[in-house]
Amino acid sequence: MLISVIIPTHNPLLEPLARVLAALRVQTLPLSEWELIVVDNCSNPPLRNRLDLSWHPNGRVIREDRLGLTVTRLAGFAEARTDIAVLVDDDNVLEPDYLAQVRTIAAQHPNLGVWSGSVVLEFAPDAVPPPPAWRSNLTERHVLQDAISSDRHDHESTPWGAGLCVRREAFTAYARELVHNPLRRELDLQGQSLLYGGDTDIAYVACAHGYTKGVFSRLTVLHLIPARRCEPEYLKKSMEGHAYSSVMHEFILSGMVPAYFTDPLWLARQWLRRLFLPTPERIQAACHARGVARAVRNIRMLQDPQ
Repeated sequence: MLISVIIPTHNPLLEPLARVLAALRVQTLPLSEWELIVVDNCSNPPLRNRLDLSWHPNGRVIREDRLGLTVTRLAGFAEARTDIAVLVDDDNVLEPDYLAQVRTIAAQHPNLGVWSGSVVLEFAPDAVPPPPAWRSNLTERHVLQDAISSDRHDHESTPWGAGLCVRREAFTAYARELVHNPLRRELDLQGQSLLYGGDTDIAYVACAHGYTKGVFSRLTVLHLIPARRCEPEYLKKSMEGHAYSSVMHEFILSGMVPAYFTDPLWLARQWLRRLFLPTPERIQAACHARGVARAVRNIRMLQDPQ
């Protein structure tokens, strides 16, 4: 086997998860060449007796009782017996040739540590799709051209979490970095807490250890979006969480907050600029400002607990 498909999940909706598993069942890559690991993160009731993985000779459900996406991913990495892990969320439907393409890309680019592709949104029938300006918060992404780089500041080549592919050496290095700096664990979902950045952190760690990161147009994931994730309050919370996580991530990487985030003149200009934006962009900018302010307060507390 070359590939381990890891599905971290916490109290999943079983209907979308069934579609995720059905898409895996029809992958063109033979079952003998990949394994399937569902990591049940504190689900109640447990998933072990509610999922039928008998169709896969190397499919299994394991349990992780510490809440959080990062520790759940680590449990999947520890269980994996292959050289490449593909992280599939419980609402990610892979195209039928996804795993076969992952194998081809890995062979063509041996120094590639972390990679992914396009993320296409599918809204539930009762969902009201949000304005286009807000859709990146639902991880919508259209990769029109392949991009590979070892520069963490090259955002076009930075992969996203849906269908994220990670070479063993990269996720081993990431696990070590988490031990050295436990604050990195705060960059991802924890139950109902909307935090982000763990997938980006994996990519940056890979680059720091001599690997490249990339995105490929031939890889496509369908992201299933329920109605509740289109509600304005959820999206505002998500936008604030993204801003908070981006500042915290920069602090983890550089040990400082970008100076302009604390410059009163810059903050005043940003506030004035928001007044002239269309409503969706103005709301997004306000959520971003709240997330940044919350992160700056948290960092100051970390630097001076008194």
